[in-house]
Amino acid sequence: MAYDTPTVQLLRTILDEVLASPAFTRQQHRSAVEVAERILWLASQGEREPAAIKEHVMNEFLAWAAA
Repeated sequence: MAYDTPTVQLLRTILDEVLASPAFTRQQHRSAVEVAERILWLASQGEREPAAIKEHVMNEFLAWAAA
């Protein structure tokens, strides 16, 4: 799926924020690539709200890996 430049910038900002977060840096089960793939998957499902994407990644994707 192709994204316009503003969307790519938005997704990159979200990725950078998640990778810099304690939720990511403390865990050992997910790679940066997996996080990026999940963000892209959410975008492919139509999600464009940064807070919703970050919440999903941090609370569901990363928290599940830590359990």
